[in-house]
Amino acid sequence: MVSYADIAVKGSVQNVQNLAQTAFAANGFTVKWESATKGKAEKGSRGLNLALGAFAQYYGVDFEIYPGQDAAVLRLLKSNTGLAGGIWGMMKVSKQFEELSDTIARWFQQQGVLQGVQKK
Repeated sequence: MVSYADIAVKGSVQNVQNLAQTAFAANGFTVKWESATKGKAEKGSRGLNLALGAFAQYYGVDFEIYPGQDAAVLRLLKSNTGLAGGIWGMMKVSKQFEELSDTIARWFQQQGVLQGVQKK
């Protein structure tokens, strides 16, 4: 099961910030920045998910940008397990994380800045 995805991107940290913000928003996520290189993207209601389990969607992804020379790595981290929804909820969260990391990587590829993706 994948717990994080590293997306290597050409460009400055600020460029990666802007592109990540846009990519998350285009997929229905609200982004909260903790610092210039760290934040969380959320979709749905955490409270309803705790109350109703798999019947109410909540999905959160922590992320961090690691700067490099002429490039950066956007690390996406699965921030919830889906345990409130049982086995079905856990499988759903894992599948959503895989799909989201692929979608974000495609977004960077469409912008012509993707260097590579590594999932672990």
